[in-house]
Amino acid sequence: MSMTANQNHDNASSSGKRIKSTCDNDNMRPSSDLNHDVLSLVMMQLGFVDFFAFYGVCKSMRSVALANREKFMASKPPMLMHISRTTLIYNDKECCLENCEGRKFKTILPNSVCSTLVGSTCGYLIFFRWLTTCDFLLANPITKHEFHFPRVPFVVLGRPKINAVLVFSPSISRYIFVMLDRNSHCIWYSIEGDGAWNHVYSTFRITSLHVFKKKIYTICSGANSWELVRHLRELTLNPNPELRLVETKNFMNKGLYSSLLLVSWGESLYYVESLLLGNSLNVHKLDFGKMEWEQVEDTRDEHEPAFFLSNLNYGAAVKPESWADSGTQHIHQRFVRHGMFFTANQWYFPHECLNVNILDES
Repeated sequence: MSMTANQNHDNASSSGKRIKSTCDNDNMRPSSDLNHDVLSLVMMQLGFVDFFAFYGVCKSMRSVALANREKFMASKPPMLMHISRTTLIYNDKECCLENCEGRKFKTILPNSVCSTLVGSTCGYLIFFRWLTTCDFLLANPITKHEFHFPRVPFVVLGRPKINAVLVFSPSISRYIFVMLDRNSHCIWYSIEGDGAWNHVYSTFRITSLHVFKKKIYTICSGANSWELVRHLRELTLNPNPELRLVETKNFMNKGLYSSLLLVSWGESLYYVESLLLGNSLNVHKLDFGKMEWEQVEDTRDEHEPAFFLSNLNYGAAVKPESWADSGTQHIHQRFVRHGMFFTANQWYFPHECLNVNILDES
């Protein structure tokens, strides 16, 4: 099943008409009089596409949908994503999201002309306009909200390889876009509305950015006396930007020919290491009691999440138990799994769609 955003709206309107017509019967209660708890139960059984049609039925259902939107999104498994490569570069791009049952949700992304997808954060797709202005567009395909950040502060040839996060700073009451050009020595950040970039420098190469428990973490790596050394560091932006060392033990230093990605689920922080030469993946979890990294074995432990990895070097850790019942069954049937890992060119994570990474600046 394939729907555009406009089709969703049309279907929602027609659904609303059908419900109102049945409610004209004296034996039927108007949908606006239905118990909100009942409506909530009905809504949680809907598919991703049907949820948006639910908005258009009546004011009562719209109210329930808005109140439970975050809970609904959190119950949905990751979705495959495809961004159209239009034949005309001056056309806006189309985003197609496909769930584990094969149903599709399509929507046009305004202002995405002459851009290329380079990442994802908090439900926002990160586009870079490398053919024209070399600036960034962050577009949420669900809410249609956008952020714009200025021209990239370094020389880029083609599509940049970046890691990026969007955070909210309570001290200045504004959003901040934080990014790094992978394997460089700088983290760049731009405050919403300022139209400028600032940076934090490290003597080590910086390979990953991730927000965990209201703090920004990064992995720095480099050679020390011909030995690879890796560090976990915390990035603070206010009042003084700096990278603080987080003392940990047992950081696996397997070689320069690997890429690292920080992800988290609940109270747990992980790093996923991709060995480029061996085409293999390893996962380590930080034991905060001992402050040491422990390897996660592929035992399909129900207490450990599955790892969804994108070819654009972003990903997420998600526990299947957080999905609706049907999601677990279908996702194993439809998506390709390698041990603990689900890999695809592009993933979209509904459970992150409404997240706001509020920083702890205490």
